[in-house]
Amino acid sequence: MLHNYLSLLPEVSLAVCLPVMALVNRFREENTPKTFFTLSKSFLLVSLFAVILFYNRSAFPAWLVNNPFTSLFKIIVCLFTLAWFYLSCKWFLNKNRSSFGFYSLGILVVLGLNLAISSVNLLLTFVCLWGAFLLNYYLIRLRDEEDETVIAVSRRFLFFAVLFGVFFAAGIWLLWTQTGSFGYDDLYNYYALSGAPEIRNASGEGAFAAAPGIRAYAAMGLIIAAMLFLLAVAPFHFWYADVIGVSVLPVSGFLTIVPVFAYVACLADLVLNIFLPAYPVLRDAVVIFGVLSLVIGVLNANIEQNMRRLFAYSALYHTGVILLTLSAFNENSLLSGFVYMLVYVLAMSGIYTAFLGFRSQGAYLRSTSSIAGISTVRPYISAAVLIFLLSLIATPPMLGFLGRLSVVNNLVIQGSYGIIFIILLSVLMLIYAYLKIIKSMYFDSRTNIFDRADKGVYICLFINLVLVLISILNPRYLMHDFEAMLVTIF
Repeated sequence: MLHNYLSLLPEVSLAVCLPVMALVNRFREENTPKTFFTLSKSFLLVSLFAVILFYNRSAFPAWLVNNPFTSLFKIIVCLFTLAWFYLSCKWFLNKNRSSFGFYSLGILVVLGLNLAISSVNLLLTFVCLWGAFLLNYYLIRLRDEEDETVIAVSRRFLFFAVLFGVFFAAGIWLLWTQTGSFGYDDLYNYYALSGAPEIRNASGEGAFAAAPGIRAYAAMGLIIAAMLFLLAVAPFHFWYADVIGVSVLPVSGFLTIVPVFAYVACLADLVLNIFLPAYPVLRDAVVIFGVLSLVIGVLNANIEQNMRRLFAYSALYHTGVILLTLSAFNENSLLSGFVYMLVYVLAMSGIYTAFLGFRSQGAYLRSTSSIAGISTVRPYISAAVLIFLLSLIATPPMLGFLGRLSVVNNLVIQGSYGIIFIILLSVLMLIYAYLKIIKSMYFDSRTNIFDRADKGVYICLFINLVLVLISILNPRYLMHDFEAMLVTIF
């Protein structure tokens, strides 16, 4: 019994971290950005090891269930959070700013995401997931001074976050009025039994019960639409590029790298463990949203000069690919989507690491023109960016090729040749956006005097490239070992 309660240690350690940081911020006179990074790192490591140790233990199985699937995603969330927290500390040191707000909010977001990943109660999932998402409002507003652009963007973000939160809540309320329960199992049975065969009558003839009613379909549509909003899938993407474009670098990187794993895990959990019996009705709509994300992503990436907005629209393209391969929601599609997502986030984490090295006179550079000629003075960072860009467009033998191959193989099995054509055609258009960055780094004349990059940037780029190399040489970890963990959700 005790070990079941100890399974809450990952969440408890993150929760304890918050008052400890608050007390240190209040009573310790000499705080540096390293102070709060060290605290958050220590509690995150405790949480990470506890997730590994109690990967299949649950204290309250009616609310939270831990299995290899949930543990895999929580481990990845913690690892990427640790890596980005380390890099963000460099930004706060260079800016000579307090990091208390960023690290405390980041820990609180990770706590909410981890609880949502393990949740098997729809109400709890909503509270944790949307609570964590709304905290992004305060992250966006982390500025030295009041910037009207940031304020306007943060207010729009908050408005739409609340609006789609109302959609999610309305979906929950519709299901509760039909079932009187928030448990995943009860809700799954509601959808499954709505289309089950009726008992045969005296003449031996059988009939089928009516499909789930309009309320059931409306609830499913509202909840899935809210989840697609979290993932910034078109046409629900309008908040993402604006937020990434104006936020400070630690916040932009955090929102790009960390939450996507939790959102995909929760979407897969909701579809497979609640909506699967009725999901075929919405599958075509999900495919349309995925294709729309491809098109809008590549078109906007090609006209952007702000590098962060360019990669935000690039992320829209990649999210569209993930959604298209997940759309079948079977074992093969889940593995393919996970592999592609992991490869994509590894590349994006490398790109954002390089952003920390794009600095001139203390200012972190944002436009493609501002990094003109940087390869002449920062050849290693430029070469790393080139490798990550080649991986994002799936150039063999880069790791991105493995992710794209996995997606194409899954779509071939489904017979979705039209979708394969659209994915491959759109990536050709995305190449042009990436070529703008390569041209600026390698072929344009240098116009800025670039600051020396912190050695931590080089260390993280090296580790990232080593992970990519290991995965290329031995893809078994991606294609086999992770598969055994992912299928436990079924």
